[in-house]
Amino acid sequence: MTVETFTDLRELAFNTAESKLRRLLTEHPGRIPTHTVNGRWHLDADTWAPTWTEGFLAGMIWLLAEHTGDPWWREHAERYCRSFAHRSDDTGTHDIGFLFTPSWGKWRQLQETDEVNGVLAAAGRTMAGRFNPEGCYLSTWVDPGSTFIDVMMNIDIIYEAAEITGDTTLSDIATAHALTSRRHLLRGDATTIHEGWFDPDTGEFLRAATHQGWRADSSWVRGHSWAIYGFGQAYHRTRDPRFLQTAQLLADAFIERSNNSLPPNDWEEPTPEFSTEASAAAIAAAGLAQLADLSEEADEHRYRAHALRTVELLSQPRYLSYANDDWQGLIQHATYHRRHNLGVEESVMWGDYYYLEAVDRLLSRNRR
Repeated sequence: MTVETFTDLRELAFNTAESKLRRLLTEHPGRIPTHTVNGRWHLDADTWAPTWTEGFLAGMIWLLAEHTGDPWWREHAERYCRSFAHRSDDTGTHDIGFLFTPSWGKWRQLQETDEVNGVLAAAGRTMAGRFNPEGCYLSTWVDPGSTFIDVMMNIDIIYEAAEITGDTTLSDIATAHALTSRRHLLRGDATTIHEGWFDPDTGEFLRAATHQGWRADSSWVRGHSWAIYGFGQAYHRTRDPRFLQTAQLLADAFIERSNNSLPPNDWEEPTPEFSTEASAAAIAAAGLAQLADLSEEADEHRYRAHALRTVELLSQPRYLSYANDDWQGLIQHATYHRRHNLGVEESVMWGDYYYLEAVDRLLSRNRR
C-alpha cells in the first residue's frame, strides 16, 4: 500500500468515525454503549461485566479532536472524560486501564494538568490495589483467584501512576503481574490462555479456563491480541527485553495463524459459526503498529506491513460501515461474548476504537 493510498484510507476511516460518533453524541448525549444490536447501539447496561467501555468512546473523541482541530470534539472529549472520573476509585472492576488509558491518558499526552495527573494517579493506585502478593497477579472482578490475559491491557495505568507520583512500588506491581502472565498465561506455541486460576492464599497456579473462547485449552484470539498490545506496552514502560521478546513471539504467531486474512473468535474451534471476529483484528493491528515502533528495523517492517494489511482489510465495505448509513457502529462483524449471545456479528466499542487508533498510529509512523 502506498503512502498516498494509506492517506486516502485514513481520511475514509476518520470521516466515517466522525459521522458515526457525531450521531451518537447528539442523539444519545452522555450514553456509553458497549455493542450494537442489529447495527444500532445497545444503550442499556452491560449484562456480563461491570461497564468498561467509557474510555474507548472518549478515546475516539480525543482522536477526532486531534485529527480535525475542531473545538467541538475537544469539548466533548473533556466532558466525557469527566463524566466517569469518579471511577478512578472503582474497586469493582479490573478494567481500570481500559477506562483511563485511552481517555485520560490521551488527555495527558496532549495537555498535562494537575487535574489529569490526579485522576490518572488515583486510577493507577486503584488498579494496583487488586494485586495478590502471594501469586504476584492482579485479580479480576470474577474472583480473587482469577486473572485474565486482558489484564495485561490494564497494567499501563499503573505504570502511568508510577511515572506521575514517582512511586516505584506501583511499577513493581505492574511488572510482577506481567511476569506472572508471561509464565502462566502463555503456551509453548505462543498462544494465550484466557483465564488463569490461582489459590489466593498460597499463590499456587491451579488451572486454565475461558469465558469467551471455545474451551479452556483453545486460543481465544481477542485475548491473544490483548497480549500482543499489553506486552508491548510493558516493554515500552520498562525496556525489559523479556517483554519485547514475548510481544514479538505473540505477534509472529498471530501473523502465521492469520495467513493474510482476519481471524475468527478462536483459532482451535473446528467449525466456527462465523469466520471473523473483527475486534480481535483491530486490536492486533494497533498492537502490531505499536510493536513496529518498538522493534529493530527488520521486525519493524514486518509488523508494520501486517498491521497495514489488517487495517486495509478492515477498511473494506464488508467491515467499515461507511456505505451503510443505518449501521451506527464503525467496524462490523465483531463479537463481544458468543456464549452469552452478546454483540455477535455486530460492532463493539473497543473494536471501533482500536481500528481508529491503528490507523492513527500507522499514519504517524509514515510522518517520521
